[in-house]
Amino acid sequence: MASSAAWDTTCIVVVGADETDMALCVNRIRELQGGAVVVDGGRVVAELPMPVFGIISEAPLETLIDQRRALREAISGLGVVFPDPMLTLITLTGGAIPYLRICEEGLVNLKDGLTMDLFCAEE
Repeated sequence: MASSAAWDTTCIVVVGADETDMALCVNRIRELQGGAVVVDGGRVVAELPMPVFGIISEAPLETLIDQRRALREAISGLGVVFPDPMLTLITLTGGAIPYLRICEEGLVNLKDGLTMDLFCAEE
């Protein structure tokens, strides 16, 4: 999953288990000129276009509700158990989070100042 509407950054934030799917998320967001996208198995399964500065949609409220629901359901279908996974993703860039932040350098533990790599080693 990926989103261009992240806190404290103007970059696209993407997480996933498959680099090809992650790349497809980012490329689809580029095509949409901003938004949120969920990809599974090489296909886009849900998206929410946000073409105004990459953070605002021009769609009617009813459409936004349906797209947001589809994003949540698609992410849940991939096994994510967070109540609002997209909100979790976009807030990880915020400097106000007390313990954890994601940035270009990696996953930063603000309590001890240590940075972990953003990529897991293959097993």
